Amino acid sequence: MSDANDTPQQKYNTLLSSGKLTADEGQVLAIKELDTLYFSLLRNTNKSWQFWVSSSAPQGVYLFGGVGRGKTMLMDLFFSACPDRDKQRLHFHHFIEKIHAQLAKLQGDKNPLQIIAKQWAKEIKVLCFDEFFVSDIGDAMIMARLFNALFEQGVVLVATSNAKPEQLYYNGLQRARFLPTIDLINAHCHVINVAGEEDHRFRYGRSSRHYFINLPHAEFEAGFLSAHSQVMHDSTMTVHGRALSYLLKTDDALLIDFMALCSGPRSANDYMFLAEQFSVVYIANVPIMGKEATGKVIVHGIEDSYQREKQQLDEHTLDDEARRFIALVDEFYDCHKLLVINAQADINELYQGKKLSFEYARTQSRIVEMQNW
Repeated sequence: MSDANDTPQQKYNTLLSSGKLTADEGQVLAIKELDTLYFSLLRNTNKSWQFWVSSSAPQGVYLFGGVGRGKTMLMDLFFSACPDRDKQRLHFHHFIEKIHAQLAKLQGDKNPLQIIAKQWAKEIKVLCFDEFFVSDIGDAMIMARLFNALFEQGVVLVATSNAKPEQLYYNGLQRARFLPTIDLINAHCHVINVAGEEDHRFRYGRSSRHYFINLPHAEFEAGFLSAHSQVMHDSTMTVHGRALSYLLKTDDALLIDFMALCSGPRSANDYMFLAEQFSVVYIANVPIMGKEATGKVIVHGIEDSYQREKQQLDEHTLDDEARRFIALVDEFYDCHKLLVINAQADINELYQGKKLSFEYARTQSRIVEMQNW
């Protein structure tokens, strides 16, 4: 059993010896780098943090690789090993939300990103990002100045991503203004490829405890009603000032139609709210997405994916809904909240377009892992 005082390497070894993990060369390389960072952050055996200036701050770690390679798990082992103070772990969506909220409060101030960086540095020395990617031009424009300010304050970054730094915001609008961010990551982090072919989320098989294909809606509702009591039927709730229609709701669970949840003006912030409110969300009538071309062409610069085979992509039906579905799964997975899905097709057939195929690979893997929750 892992001890609270174990190092990242010791925690990883415990998982190996217990059979919860299988030996993986890419993970071994990554945990060694995280273990090195862990010891460079500690002053001595009493586990108090070093106090450093930016010139002496240790280099962080940037882990990248395919879906299911264990990047998040490795970062979490590092995070749990670190002393409880002066650290923070965030999904990148949450980090961006916090930054924009702070920027709104500092409108009219000179150098607001410097102010924000100093505020963060007063409270944390180690900042852990899960799923680091940039898909919005507004976010891309502030990243270089923000990261430069954070690094100047001595903040150490540990991040996971499906893309190496050079692939971030690939083909994005005005990408030249994002390139300094890539240079900063490479200068302040050891970049580690958690290489390998195995998706560890599939190691327990592909069961479908929480994923149904064309289950009659009455049976899907009956499953909800058998598991939850004091149910409210067919009403609306308010999420960030907008009405959201649902089919069934309790204090801790929600059953909702896919189009109500993923069509229209919905964002990652809405899904953050739902993940805070509910332990489980049942999603009915999830359609096949990206199956047919709409006739529209997505031109270079639309930042939905940072890995593109070409600079023009055909838009397909329900691509917008697919993008929101991906954000929904990311949020619930990160919060370890369950999604129960009734869909028109198997998980690997649910998105059939090209525009979001890179992102959907992560979604597919995460839904599969949820089946073991």
